[in-house]
Amino acid sequence: MKISTEKAFDMLPYAVEIYEKLKIDNYIQATRKKNEIQKKQGKKIDEITVGIDLFKFVLKNLGNVKEEVFYLLATIEDKSVEEIKEQSMAVTIKGLKDVLTNKELVELFKSAM
Repeated sequence: MKISTEKAFDMLPYAVEIYEKLKIDNYIQATRKKNEIQKKQGKKIDEITVGIDLFKFVLKNLGNVKEEVFYLLATIEDKSVEEIKEQSMAVTIKGLKDVLTNKELVELFKSAM
């Protein structure tokens, strides 16, 4: 999925709201501490597992940011919020996964941190 600059700017307020409401900073800090302990114990940190754990955390807490997700996906997918609400959950999860794994967006957020 290619996201235009205009769409990225339109969706950023929703993405930041989701980030803040989910308290992703707290999750990241806890994960870093856990990873540091594992490194000291000689265990290897698997980036794929870390990514999957973050995705599970987001999915687990989606109910807290439901409206923001609807608006974010509507912006990205050129649909109305009502269309997003009415589509199947599988389509919504796929759209959310596409956003969360979009290399350009991930790089944008990495550089902002």
